[in-house]
Amino acid sequence: MNYSRLFDMRVVSRAVCAFACAVLISTSCVCAQEYKEASVDEQQASQKSAVLQSGNADQLKEFLRKYYLARWTVRANAQYLVKFREELEKDAVSISGAAQQTFLKEVVDALKGYAGSNSCYPACRYNAVLAMGTVNEVAGDRNGVGAVPYAGAITPLATFVSTSKETPDYVRLGALIGLVRHAEIGVKEEKMRNNLKSLFVKVLDPQYAKERGLRDDVYEWFQEKALQGLASFKSAEGAKGGTGTLDLFKRVIDDPSQKYELRCLAARAIGDMNLESVKNYDYAELAKSLTTLARDFCVDESAYIDEELVRDAVKSSANSMGGGLGGGMGGGGMAGGGMAGGGMAGGMGGGMDSMSGGLGGGMGGTIQNQKSLEAIVARIQYGFDSIRRAVSGVKNGGTGIQKLLLESDAAQKEAKEMLTKLLEEFDEMNTFISEGPKTGGGLGAGLGDYSGGMMNANSSIRVDANSMKDHLLEKKIKFNELLGIESY
Repeated sequence: MNYSRLFDMRVVSRAVCAFACAVLISTSCVCAQEYKEASVDEQQASQKSAVLQSGNADQLKEFLRKYYLARWTVRANAQYLVKFREELEKDAVSISGAAQQTFLKEVVDALKGYAGSNSCYPACRYNAVLAMGTVNEVAGDRNGVGAVPYAGAITPLATFVSTSKETPDYVRLGALIGLVRHAEIGVKEEKMRNNLKSLFVKVLDPQYAKERGLRDDVYEWFQEKALQGLASFKSAEGAKGGTGTLDLFKRVIDDPSQKYELRCLAARAIGDMNLESVKNYDYAELAKSLTTLARDFCVDESAYIDEELVRDAVKSSANSMGGGLGGGMGGGGMAGGGMAGGGMAGGMGGGMDSMSGGLGGGMGGTIQNQKSLEAIVARIQYGFDSIRRAVSGVKNGGTGIQKLLLESDAAQKEAKEMLTKLLEEFDEMNTFISEGPKTGGGLGAGLGDYSGGMMNANSSIRVDANSMKDHLLEKKIKFNELLGIESY
């Protein structure tokens, strides 16, 4: 199983829940508003090929605003917006030269108007700004490799993200997603690259959220995207040179108030950087930061495991009640999951329990427990792998800081040895997960087979949640020892 993928899906689910709630709230606030719909001239449908190839700006503008994009503004067409976007992306790369540039310019101008208009219904505005970020000059392959995004969309997208004018969160976020895509694929002009770096840094400043009234849970997604955008440059340089980006990532890692997902993203980003040319940087201090992150991660993950155990206990209890009634009330697992889970994850978990209750008269939450354990393992392996990436780098890419620490310098040599031991602890954790607790010592010893009904015959995880938590406590103590901190 790809545990990092499972972890990413959980992060995305959390973000999607938060963002969906924000969109619903913003939409409900204007539910009484009368949205304007453009008059759609269906007779122009047959003219598409000729108009696209013509390169005539006036003809294109009329075609786009009276038929092609006008359809987007009709609320009854909301279900077709994804299809409309796909059609636009294909049409944009079906032409070339001056005709393509005229088409793209007119398209972005029209979409910018929709995205920025309070007269357009929310789904239209969000899809309009998303489309601005996905239209290409060159399509690339099925995975997007070789794609060339339309550079003319960068400035209007950046305006949506940075503006101080009242703008819905979903429009800002859609624009930020588009800018990150441009950064990841590559921006040719150095000035534009530096402008994007500055914008991503601006988004990461808490003042950005305060001034624009972003809710904390929604702002987390903005932060994730901004970090992702900065990481895509794979450079320690800031917008004004120096080591501005590397310094920022270190500050994120050092900030215990940040969500550990963001701190892990910053560590992964450092692992992707080519640091060979970055001289006279305090890599020994950065090594301590990464070790501290590993320690903090153990504490955070232990608390998360406690939450999962409570959640599973509630679900199992609800499921047992359903099973006692012959499985006929298996749906009670959904109620228990929703109340304990606090959102989409809980509701989905409850759904799994209702299935087990209905089919087997109550299975003690075995299925859900196994899924919860897989999520726990995913988080641990992703977190430790993020730190490992910063320490060791990646093949054909990042340098990693360990090889930059000098044996001739006493402090750097000590930091290098600390990182070696840190990686050994990560390796031991992976062995523990795959082989289970060993008899004869340690907080997780003597557990024998698996407790709590959390194992599955097809699973590669050979440890239960309680022993996992105990093992994280052992790791926390060892990481503190590496840092010279006395603790239990």
